[in-house]
Amino acid sequence: MSNEENLRGAAWMTVAMLGYVVNDAFVKKTVEDLALFQAVFIRGLMLVALISLIARARGDHRRIRMLRDRRVGARIGLEAVGTCFFLLGLSNLALADMTAVLQLVPLAITFAAARLLREQVDWIRVATVLAGLVGVLFVIKPGSEGSSPWFLAAFAVVVIVTIRELVTKKISAEIPSLVIALGTGLVITLMGGVVSIFEGWESIETKHLIYLATASGFLSVGYISSVNAVRVGDMSFTAPFRYSILLFAIILQIIVFGDIPDALSLIGSGIVGAAGLFSLTRERTVLATVRRG
Repeated sequence: MSNEENLRGAAWMTVAMLGYVVNDAFVKKTVEDLALFQAVFIRGLMLVALISLIARARGDHRRIRMLRDRRVGARIGLEAVGTCFFLLGLSNLALADMTAVLQLVPLAITFAAARLLREQVDWIRVATVLAGLVGVLFVIKPGSEGSSPWFLAAFAVVVIVTIRELVTKKISAEIPSLVIALGTGLVITLMGGVVSIFEGWESIETKHLIYLATASGFLSVGYISSVNAVRVGDMSFTAPFRYSILLFAIILQIIVFGDIPDALSLIGSGIVGAAGLFSLTRERTVLATVRRG
């Protein structure tokens, strides 16, 4: 990929992380009163409706049949399986420990891109990913209470997400990202609806619908932007920008929940931010040199 495409990919990835973390925040607020999969199902209905409207406005609804593409089907299947493992791990592990394991995703993607996609990954890109990982560990401070077999679920998510991104890279550019996002939303919504039958439902208030509508809007941004990020830029370059989700999470933690991060969290956030800025500055410098040359 060109340096300009990498910069666009980094922007898409950062927007995707913002979309995901805002979605998480509003879902977290909702499940204070509602059952988890009830919220997932209602949010999913709103998400599918929103993406369907956007797809129709753009004319992409005519390409819905492209969901039959085997790579698109594989990506959607991986998304569904990954979600199951994520919820399984999250239900049985401390949030900090689960999050710590998931921070291996950028590292796994970087090395997978180098080995399987033959992307040029120099030591600086690897160092940037590792620096981001160190920053994340400062923020989440994983516990040390001993190992648990449920960590296997967390590691399964790392593997599944890495494979999912490799599959996404191979999907034809003719298939709109909106179509892929719609297919993903349909499957996750169906899964949430089925599980919610066994979980039970709580009474819904207007505020819950507002929370979930907001969550669905930002989740649609996350879905579409994450697909675009993988398609546009080198996976090894955009990988460190996945850590930006920690920066957004801390900001929302302060604004929405009123929790002030400690000194280690602030130091870790600074490391993550510095790693991202370094990547952008380096790529822009290379791009400017190429344009002048």
